[in-house]
Amino acid sequence: NLAQVAKRTPGYSGAQLENVINEAGLLAVRRDSEIIERDDIDEAIDRVMAGPAKKNRVITKSELTMVAYHEAGHAVVGIKMPGANKVQKITIIPRGQA
Repeated sequence: NLAQVAKRTPGYSGAQLENVINEAGLLAVRRDSEIIERDDIDEAIDRVMAGPAKKNRVITKSELTMVAYHEAGHAVVGIKMPGANKVQKITIIPRGQA
């Protein structure tokens, strides 16, 4: 559903949207599929916005708890700020330079 993709990509330029679709296509190919699924697009948006997930990093339970509180704080501020973009996703998965 393109409306859902549009809600997750407010303010994206045409080049950023092109990057999302290209990345989603690569993810589909890695799954050995000729079809781009919604999960491919969601992961591609996350990668374009924040970088690839760092799945090999070991994080303690207390670190995860602190990150969860921190990200929840971002969400609360985003919800309460007049005119802010709608909160689309909250995650504690480290990405990019995080």
